[in-house]
Amino acid sequence: MGERPAGARVRNRRGEGDRLRRQLLDAAGRLLEQGVGHEALSLRALAREVGIATTSVYLHFADRTELLIAVYKERFVELSRFLDEAIAGADGPAERLRACCLAYERFALERPNAYRVLFEVAGTPSEPPPGLSRDQLPGVEAFGTVQRCLEACVDARLVPRTDLFVATTCLLAALHGLVALRASRPSFPWPPTAVLVDHLLTSQVGLRARG
Repeated sequence: MGERPAGARVRNRRGEGDRLRRQLLDAAGRLLEQGVGHEALSLRALAREVGIATTSVYLHFADRTELLIAVYKERFVELSRFLDEAIAGADGPAERLRACCLAYERFALERPNAYRVLFEVAGTPSEPPPGLSRDQLPGVEAFGTVQRCLEACVDARLVPRTDLFVATTCLLAALHGLVALRASRPSFPWPPTAVLVDHLLTSQVGLRARG
């Protein structure tokens, strides 16, 4: 009497379930940043990394897609906070947009492994998984931060009126292009990042050149 049946799951003490989920996310992020491709990041491999049974992983993530989306969301939240902190120290719409773009480039430079996970490690589905809308996909917050900065410049008549979604998409694509090219061709005589960003904002979205 009082013995637990063989195979019965031991209930986690209060807080242990959240702690294990945190360990799993940290381990998954660490493996991805170390170069493990999303195809190789199986729940079994993750369980080995953390030192638990694979069945314990399924208590927190139904499959690899759910795990990857959770990791990507966390990395994008980090990027979004990085942008927000840069904007908070800028005065005026033009300076906030510029600070946002410079912070984007700086995040990629200072946290190259985290950035690689965001944009070089594929794996998020082209269509949202069941129950997950496009507005809930990873990266929405960071995209929204850039779009709001651009919108403020439009409202202040510093930038011509435009389709904000298209303009933000093109701006982020250009910023990412700078990151990718600089990483693949480090020997090229790249101008300073601030010069590139200023030129990009003038040519891409029509922001008035700095005096």
